[in-house]
Amino acid sequence: MRNASIARSVAAGTIAITVFTLISKFLGFIREIITASLFGTSWRLDAVFIALTPVATVIGIATGGVIAIFFPIYHELKMKDSEKAKHYAGDLLRLYSFIFILIGIVFFTFPDAIIRFFAPGFSKEVLFYAARKLKYLSILPIINGSQALLGALLRAERYFFQYGVAQSIFNVIAIPVIYFGAPYFSEASYILATILGNVFVVFLCFKYARRFISFRGKFLLPKTVETFKYAFPFMLSTSLSSINIVVDKMFVSTLPAGRVSSLQYSTTLLGIISTVVSIFVMTSYTELSEKIAQGDFKRAKERMRKTVVTSLNIAIPLTAWIIVMAQYLIGLVFQRGSFTKESTNLVSAALLGYSALIILRPISTVSSNFLTSSKKVKWIFYVVPISVITNALFDWILIKPFSHAGVAASTSLVLFIGTIIRLNIVKHYGVKFLPLGRILRQLIFTIAISAAVYFSKNLLNSVAWLVVGNITFLTLFIIMAQDEIRTSISKLKTFLIGRINRK
Repeated sequence: MRNASIARSVAAGTIAITVFTLISKFLGFIREIITASLFGTSWRLDAVFIALTPVATVIGIATGGVIAIFFPIYHELKMKDSEKAKHYAGDLLRLYSFIFILIGIVFFTFPDAIIRFFAPGFSKEVLFYAARKLKYLSILPIINGSQALLGALLRAERYFFQYGVAQSIFNVIAIPVIYFGAPYFSEASYILATILGNVFVVFLCFKYARRFISFRGKFLLPKTVETFKYAFPFMLSTSLSSINIVVDKMFVSTLPAGRVSSLQYSTTLLGIISTVVSIFVMTSYTELSEKIAQGDFKRAKERMRKTVVTSLNIAIPLTAWIIVMAQYLIGLVFQRGSFTKESTNLVSAALLGYSALIILRPISTVSSNFLTSSKKVKWIFYVVPISVITNALFDWILIKPFSHAGVAASTSLVLFIGTIIRLNIVKHYGVKFLPLGRILRQLIFTIAISAAVYFSKNLLNSVAWLVVGNITFLTLFIIMAQDEIRTSISKLKTFLIGRINRK
């Protein structure tokens, strides 16, 4: 009975977080449309995105490994004593708040040197503008860092509904700040929106997670030290992986204005499109961590296989649709106001380069989640030097013939190589979860359909081709994801009926 209850809560939680994340992504979609219309792909917007890069990079390094290790350690403690789990969560949050404040001080004190490192190709005017914006963003590490840890705690407790509510508030705040702030602050309104939106998110996260946190007791508990012990290799790998982002920005900063913001628009749109895939992988990590903490590796392997199959049933047709329809999609979404036809071409080229990430990320993430939950994090670190070297090599080779789109394609190639390595490491531990034959059949079928749609452009006028093409891809999606669609509808009905009955 208890297992059935857990299964229902996971299903309901997945639906809840999916609904709220879709709402948030839709609002994010509106935010990017407004941003594109107001600012296009200007050099000031390039500078704003560069100023945001060191903040996001450092926070990712500081929290990525710790959050990944937090799940198995927190679940182990909770199985034994829930109070110890609360003390552990509080101790970790207290320590990291101090670290985040120190990071903010560094950003405020040395903004010029940091921006110059991240964008050596920028002119003095752009560097100066970006450095000023980084000083304003120095408050963001304590805000976003705390938000990341509190969000991880909510997911560990399966508070997916509350987590979804908190995350969705960001764009509710950010959109009016950008729109009404643009006449007064220009592109800097994007920074003000980022700060204010995240303040509200962290407030809600703390409100929901407060019951699972205790700040009483000793500082630097043994489990907190253990967290850093296991997280350190992961943090090193994250920091080395972040070199890829830095190297990409260094290369792109040497290109004409608008290329940095083009990459930003394309990654944002890619994130919106792949929302359902990323949510499912994220929520399934909680269950995977629990199974491994219980020593149930057979069911953990089943969970990994189901996660990948479900993710790819959705990801493969989505990727094909993006590749064929990229330019029309970007034009429809962004091309208005300051966002010109040239901007559309820049963003669609970058989107094509990044498109393979939708398929590769679920496989790579599930492999990494297994290694992290099993505390075999040293292997994750070993993959990174290969990633850094190949990324710099591919950037150097591809940027000349393909400009910023080559840098985007380099990211996809690097993840492809890293995914193959991770799969072999997981296989070394006796876990084979990837249904390779099924995936190859899906890819061959999808490529054939995509080629037919693409070449039918020569036979149809633009409007007819767009209608026929999109109907074809929608049909392909329904065929491939029919099990997921039926299951989602069934779970949604159960969830809604349960909510009605409780009322």
